[in-house]
Amino acid sequence: MKGKRFKCILLTAILILALAACGTSGTGSKEKVTLTIKTTPIGLGNIPDVGEAEVYDLFVAAAEKFKAQYDKYDVEFDISRYDYLDEKEQLADKYGTEDAADIFFAGSYNVPAYVESGWLEPLDDIIDEELRADIDETIWAQNSVNGKVYTLPFQQLQNTLLVNKKMMKSAGLEQYIPEDNTIAHWSTETFDEIFQTLNESITDENTFTFMMYGANNQGDSHIMTLLRSHGGKLYDEEGNFNVNTPEGIEALQWIKDLDKRGITPQGAENMELLDCVNLFYNGQLACCVGNLTNLADAQNKGLDVFAVNFPSQDGKGYATSGTNGFCVFDNGDEAKIQAAKDFIRFIYTDEELMKYTLGTQPVNRSITEKYQEEMPMLKAYDDNSGNIVDNINSSLNWQGVRDVFYKNTQDLLLGRKTPAQVAAAIDKTCNAALKESNPVVD
Repeated sequence: MKGKRFKCILLTAILILALAACGTSGTGSKEKVTLTIKTTPIGLGNIPDVGEAEVYDLFVAAAEKFKAQYDKYDVEFDISRYDYLDEKEQLADKYGTEDAADIFFAGSYNVPAYVESGWLEPLDDIIDEELRADIDETIWAQNSVNGKVYTLPFQQLQNTLLVNKKMMKSAGLEQYIPEDNTIAHWSTETFDEIFQTLNESITDENTFTFMMYGANNQGDSHIMTLLRSHGGKLYDEEGNFNVNTPEGIEALQWIKDLDKRGITPQGAENMELLDCVNLFYNGQLACCVGNLTNLADAQNKGLDVFAVNFPSQDGKGYATSGTNGFCVFDNGDEAKIQAAKDFIRFIYTDEELMKYTLGTQPVNRSITEKYQEEMPMLKAYDDNSGNIVDNINSSLNWQGVRDVFYKNTQDLLLGRKTPAQVAAAIDKTCNAALKESNPVVD
């Protein structure tokens, strides 16, 4: 009897311990999730209290902070860089494999193609009213496909033109220099007058007035912005390139005339954007494309510069904005998707992490407002958001467009085709590229 009683007590004790263990496992042990993050070495500029940083540094700092407070899953991070030219190999080719990225930082032209392929998670469910209102609707539109947000915008580079003040003063053009910490707005006609006066004042044969290049596809979007200078809209209502119009041909003729008059560098068809940027930094170019980061770089090199919008007929001018942010791949694992979304949303709640936007330009109005006294050009660029034009237009095969557009610029500069012929060729080649499937996801 005693033996049976002992066995009963022993079984009861074992059962209690088992139940306790189950209870501990169910409440105290979290499911493990490893998030694979991949990014190109996108620079974020000089960050307050951090120094020079890139997106990789942001991810490392954010992962440490996130893990310390997250209680839904036991999250580990695998964070790595890849070269810009290796996107297909690192993202597209590894999709659906064990090495697939869960999160990537998008400065990618291929996001619309990834969405079309069904690879990306929409992020609308982590965007509350407060965050939505904190970012301009034009920026949300740039990061949306078919009405859904697929890139949570983090920072941007709003591109205007930068002008050398010393060269303007030497040419007697002080009246066109704007007040400090503001952006100038000139009409196309005013640009032409200023360019002519600057050109006449330059005596060094290796110094020029305005940028131009055509060696490759780098900076092609800025040339497209110039195609709007005489009233053209670049696209028609169906989203097709529409440069072969009186306004488009006139803009191309203007660019060719600048070349003939020596206002742009000699042999520009063999130059790339970086060549023009370096000429500007060296004081050998009066006007070049730039943004807040370039403006700071120029000032660090001892140049006194100001910003002006790209030319337009009405004088308000144009700017472009390259917005970067976070994307989440749908790899079929709900726990990973949830943890990834929670991670990127967490970044927007942490003041120190949001400082990583200050080396370029924040997309969040609240960040701009908080730091605009110590960084006044933040407000100037934020106020200029209404003049931004979108040259990419959510095109699925933007890489294909880039592969052909610059060749038309070369033809124009070399005189192989007339402006009218180039306008027709841009429409033909770029629209053909838009209709092709994106090789990145094939």
